[in-house]
Amino acid sequence: MKVENLPTAVQAHLEGFKSDGENLRTASCADVFRYTHPHKQSLFLKARDTHAAPQESDLLAEKTAMSWLQEKLNVPRVVCFHEEGDTQYLLVTQITGVSGIHQDAKSDVPGLVRLFARGLREIHAIAVDSCPLDWRMERYFAWATDLINSGVLDGQIPDGETRNVLRDELDSIRADLPPEDLVFTHGDYCLPNVMIHDGCLSGYIDLGYAGVGDRYLDFVAAHYTIRRNLGDEWIPLFFQEYGQVLDQAKLSVYQRIHDFAD
Repeated sequence: MKVENLPTAVQAHLEGFKSDGENLRTASCADVFRYTHPHKQSLFLKARDTHAAPQESDLLAEKTAMSWLQEKLNVPRVVCFHEEGDTQYLLVTQITGVSGIHQDAKSDVPGLVRLFARGLREIHAIAVDSCPLDWRMERYFAWATDLINSGVLDGQIPDGETRNVLRDELDSIRADLPPEDLVFTHGDYCLPNVMIHDGCLSGYIDLGYAGVGDRYLDFVAAHYTIRRNLGDEWIPLFFQEYGQVLDQAKLSVYQRIHDFAD
C-alpha cells in the first residue's frame, strides 16, 4: 500500500518510508505491509475492515494491549492508531529478529522449544491487576452468544439444524469448564508470533486477543503450533520447560473453546 494512498493521519508518520507493496497478511483478515526507511527503524501497518470477520479481534484491542504492555514486555510500540470510514489502521514498530517458524529459528529445535516455553512463562508472570483487557470465560460466553445471535457463525451449522445446535455446544462447554486459573494471556501464542534474534527470544507480536484469561487459552495454541511446525515429540519438552503437568481433560475443553468461533 503506497504511503500517498493512506489517510493523512497515517501518512504523517511515514515521511521518507517506502513499501514494496507486498501484503504480508496471514490467517487474519487484516492487511499487513512493511515500510522501510534508509535511516530509521522499519514499521508495520495493519489495515482492517471493521465489518469483516466480526469473530476476529479488532485493531483497537491490539493497540490497547501493546500500549498497556510497554515496559512490561518486549512488544511493538504503537506509532499511530486511526479509524477512517470502515477501516482501522494500526502502525507499529518492528521487533528485531525472525519469527519462530523461520528456518534460522528452527536450526536448533530443542533450544527454540525451550525459548518458546520460557517466553510464555514470562507472559503469564505479568501482574493483571490493572489490565484493561478481559478474556475470562464469562466474557467469552457473552461474546460467543452475540456471534450466534447475529448470524456470524451460521456457516458452522450442519444442514437441517438451527442456531440451537451452536447454543447447545456452548452450554456443553460451560458445563464442562473447570475452575479458571487466571493470568495475563497472549491469546494467540504460536511460533509465528514470537521473534528470535541471536539465539534469544526478542519479542512478541499479534496481540489482538491478549488479556486476562486462563493459561490454557495459551496452552492450546502452543500445543497446536508445536505439533504443526515442529512435531508432536517436542510437546513434552515445552511443558517440562514451562513447569506444568498438562491436564489433558482441561486442554480438551479449551480446545473446544478455541475451535468454537474459529
